[in-house]
Amino acid sequence: MASHEVSVPLRWSDMDALQHINNVAMMRLLEEARIRFLTEQVTRPGDTRVTMFVAHHEIDYLAPLLYSPEPVRIVLSVTRIGRSGFDLGYEVFGADGAAAAIAETSMVVVDESGRPASIPAELRTQLVELVGEPIPFRRRRTNA
Repeated sequence: MASHEVSVPLRWSDMDALQHINNVAMMRLLEEARIRFLTEQVTRPGDTRVTMFVAHHEIDYLAPLLYSPEPVRIVLSVTRIGRSGFDLGYEVFGADGAAAAIAETSMVVVDESGRPASIPAELRTQLVELVGEPIPFRRRRTNA
């Protein structure tokens, strides 16, 4: 599996009244990991600017993520590449090493008018190098 690991520190304020990391804070952790992944692994100096946005998030919580002064480890990989978009998969591990969540974000490349556009060849080449296994969600919606 082609992957990239990011360590993201927790903040005391990420914890909610139930004494685990709040679901909104979890999305912030994923955002931090995604931005680092895209800037460290996908975009490189001299790249043509590509505009993209988040189209969809999906997450399965596997266990409560408890606050720790140690950062969480988030392992990312590209799980799908389409014509105008791609998916990033995440595995989130707490300080104890246990998996706390799995997630996926769908990114869409857009043109200057905000309409979906083909992934540029250079970006596609970079994404292909980072393809890993699909995220094993517990349930998937089907269009029947």
